[in-house]
Amino acid sequence: MLKLIRERIAAMKNIAVFVTPLLFLTACAAPPESAQKPNVLIIVTDDQGYADLSAFAHSASDISTPNMDRIAQDGVLFTQAYVTAPVCSPSRAGWNTGRYQQRWDPKPGWSPGLPNNVTTIAEFFKQAGYVTGKVGKNDYGDGQQKQDVREYPLNHGYDEFLGFSSHAHDFFLLSSEIEKRTPDPYGHSAALGTLFENRGKRSFENGYTTEIFTNWAIDFLKRNGSEPFFLNVAYNSVHHLIHEVPKRYLDRFGAPPIPNYDPDTMGSYYDYYQKYAQLGVIGDEDMRKYYLANLACLDENIGRLLDALEGAGLSENTLIVFFSDNGGSPYTGANNRPLRGSKYVTFEGGLRVPFMMRWPAELPAGQIYPHAVSTLDVLPTTLEAAAIPLPPTSRLDGRSILQAVKTAVPPTTSDRPFFWEFSDRWAVRQGEWKLVKSLSAIDPRPTSQILTSGDSAEDQPALFHLQSDPAEERNVAPENPEVFQRLMRLFEQWRGEMRTAGLANEKLVN
Repeated sequence: MLKLIRERIAAMKNIAVFVTPLLFLTACAAPPESAQKPNVLIIVTDDQGYADLSAFAHSASDISTPNMDRIAQDGVLFTQAYVTAPVCSPSRAGWNTGRYQQRWDPKPGWSPGLPNNVTTIAEFFKQAGYVTGKVGKNDYGDGQQKQDVREYPLNHGYDEFLGFSSHAHDFFLLSSEIEKRTPDPYGHSAALGTLFENRGKRSFENGYTTEIFTNWAIDFLKRNGSEPFFLNVAYNSVHHLIHEVPKRYLDRFGAPPIPNYDPDTMGSYYDYYQKYAQLGVIGDEDMRKYYLANLACLDENIGRLLDALEGAGLSENTLIVFFSDNGGSPYTGANNRPLRGSKYVTFEGGLRVPFMMRWPAELPAGQIYPHAVSTLDVLPTTLEAAAIPLPPTSRLDGRSILQAVKTAVPPTTSDRPFFWEFSDRWAVRQGEWKLVKSLSAIDPRPTSQILTSGDSAEDQPALFHLQSDPAEERNVAPENPEVFQRLMRLFEQWRGEMRTAGLANEKLVN
């Protein structure tokens, strides 16, 4: 089946892109009353590269992800799926609400948070009677390391939570003892120590986050498998610190072990984090080895989770949605080829991500879906699958793709633009055209896995034709001034709407 998937992708010479208007009003089609509500499992990986999924025909030659590939073999593999930002916090805010996060964050950056007056995906499912759980990374860029804030999972729809609220967390150092000994345990992107568990905190003297999060998810399935559940498993793999991997995986890829942080001999945790979060002490070749080891551990744990679903008899009626929160990082050894760029920039490598869906009871197996979709679509798609109606006043930027995917046809309309804005970088895509204003890469230099060549889009926006130039190397704006101006107008209109929405946030309701 996997071979068939690869052949189908390789055979595709023309990738059609179909899009819908910015605002989407939807009513969910109800299944027969006798139908059992599906379970919903959303698996989010962290900084996974576009070439780092072996189900793809374009996957890197050194990549093997047999367990992730099981989702594609038994479901649908998307080749043009986008997140709403090239970094984690705003991307997660977007998919959890089905709205562009710029609607409440008019100065788009790292910290959009979650507004009080927008219903999240977990709240929709909880209100519909689902048991809701979240495990792993909880990051909206605001309210970090706090429980009395909107961003904390139990305050936006989740019944249970185990994990951390920060951009990153140490994979190994999870105890209260190390937390007390470390002078700076709660750094912005460099946290360590105890994990949040519901309304308290939990110390782990031993263990590894990828395995701990999987164990918790399996336990959640066992405890709640008799009733419909909504479960978000948000791994911090394959984020920094990428070298932190159990030794058996390091040995598999010939990656030399690096000592864990020790507050008695290594100074601040921030300094340790910065030392190993970029090329320098770790060379380019070894960085890729650490990435492969980290990814292999993640893949095996996703396999454990899929096995638990099957063992409990839950696979047939569980809708799985799998995606990465943004493109692969330029510093971890991730590979986004054949796309240009990486996390942090608005070229395709920062925005187009691995994305899969599986629901054996309803979706075809081994299907390739080549049309452009967004993680904004996750909320309305899963609600339709569960026959959870949206209020008539709902104004989502995403729309359900369930029926289109079921029937292997393009989305129902053909003019949907996709928009991005992060810091001083932005982009708009409509059809096969994309207008980009972005750095090619950020300093320090990225690993050799990342493509950075091509015409500049830093001083002036550049226009690319993605069907003929997926690597965004040749600026065709001079030959296509009408397209350039059309996309500029679209982007300026969208940005104006986002600014207005931000000023009138209190009027936004679901």
